[in-house]
Amino acid sequence: MSRETTPRQGLAHDRELLPVRCGYADTRVGQLHYRSCGAGPDVLLLHWAPASGRMYEHVLPLLARAGFRGLAFDLPGYGRSHKQARGWGPERIAREVLDAAQSLNTGPITVVGGHASAAVAIEMLLAEPQRVVAGVLDGVIALTTEETKALMSAFAGLSPRLQDNGGHRSFPFDMTCAVMKEWRSDFKLDADSLPAVYELMRDYLETGYDAIKAFVDPEPGQSASPRYDVLERLKGVTQPLLVLTADDDALLAAYPRALAKCRNGQGFKFSGAHPLMDSARSPEYASVITNFALQRQSGNA
Repeated sequence: MSRETTPRQGLAHDRELLPVRCGYADTRVGQLHYRSCGAGPDVLLLHWAPASGRMYEHVLPLLARAGFRGLAFDLPGYGRSHKQARGWGPERIAREVLDAAQSLNTGPITVVGGHASAAVAIEMLLAEPQRVVAGVLDGVIALTTEETKALMSAFAGLSPRLQDNGGHRSFPFDMTCAVMKEWRSDFKLDADSLPAVYELMRDYLETGYDAIKAFVDPEPGQSASPRYDVLERLKGVTQPLLVLTADDDALLAAYPRALAKCRNGQGFKFSGAHPLMDSARSPEYASVITNFALQRQSGNA
């Protein structure tokens, strides 16, 4: 009887031998859905908005392969997690994630937050510095008013409300494509990208109509969320930090601002598009995170 002697390599093989498992973690408010893979020191991944933990499915087996337990939560209000988070700021969301992580018997945590969830990662680092021992900030929303207006211009005219021209019928699809274009400037809609569009659109729709409308097209006079000064909060973090960006990251302008506020930080810029948006580049993304986490463990951070 012959045996296979050559080990198989690649992402598909990793997912076969190191399956991603799903579950729900209890909090004082409800339950947070999560994906996990591996065993070892905990790397906790916070998704970009309006995605879910699904965006890390290609990364989790690679973290496990490197000796870590990867945990990717759907943040409150997103994915399959509870929807009791209307009006919550980063501090409140951070407490909820910490509750959920505690119920999964996490040890010292390296937290990874990207774009909007970078603020949640910062609040986790500030809230429990003995427990959340290091952080990766993958894009920090620290843009000027003009930069913010330019970024949001891509979404102008999009609304989920009933419209005479029927625009509400295509709103979820159009909005999803606009988000993907923000995350990757070379995005184009074709047969190859269509599955990814549908995955993100599914995540987006799970946030619910009321939450989508309140964010995209709020009622006249609806009170805005309290201003959150991410750079001011970042100044208080003492744990080791890795600040990430990419050549075509929509938040590239904020990268030096965030890095300048870090008391114990280092930076890394990916070439070209962000590798998290391309499953074939998942090893590149995962290796930067695992190298940082291993460096922190060895005491050289």
